[in-house]
Amino acid sequence: MRKKPGSLYQRFNARLFPWIGPPPLGPYDQPEPEAPAGRACPLCGRPMSEHSIDRSGPRTQLYCPTDPA
Repeated sequence: MRKKPGSLYQRFNARLFPWIGPPPLGPYDQPEPEAPAGRACPLCGRPMSEHSIDRSGPRTQLYCPTDPA
């Protein structure tokens, strides 16, 4: 549904803007969160970054690492 110019929504927003201001853009005063740990393979439990994924055929193949962890 498109809003027509001068619609109730725009008038309401224009009235509130002086008090609430623009929306927050992000937590710039906080440190960046750590990257989440790699997900584990559902078959062998090792990190997915250690696996090989072959997408060249009609079916995607997942190859688990063969060396012991």
